[in-house]
Amino acid sequence: MKKLTLGIAIGIVFTAMVGMGIEGYVVSKQTANAEKSENLIVFTDSKPVMEYEYLGTIKMAIAWTGKYYEVRQYMIKTAKKKYPNAEAVILDGGGSADVIKFK
Repeated sequence: MKKLTLGIAIGIVFTAMVGMGIEGYVVSKQTANAEKSENLIVFTDSKPVMEYEYLGTIKMAIAWTGKYYEVRQYMIKTAKKKYPNAEAVILDGGGSADVIKFK
């Protein structure tokens, strides 16, 4: 009888803990949806919440005085060429970007 009661109590506690983890995510002022460009998700001065695998870093070959859109497009095209299985880029605003793939 004690084993049955203990098993039920552990099951209830475990279920409650799992439920709290799911309900624990709260949307905040920092929460956003990243945009996609040419089939890559683009994170600018931010990082994804999901776990990801780092594939590599790409850098601007020369100093670029162009507009943000031009720099972003250059980074996306370079990432797609160098890392064909990439799913996203994380632009840092300093002329480089990390290329990632989600787990």
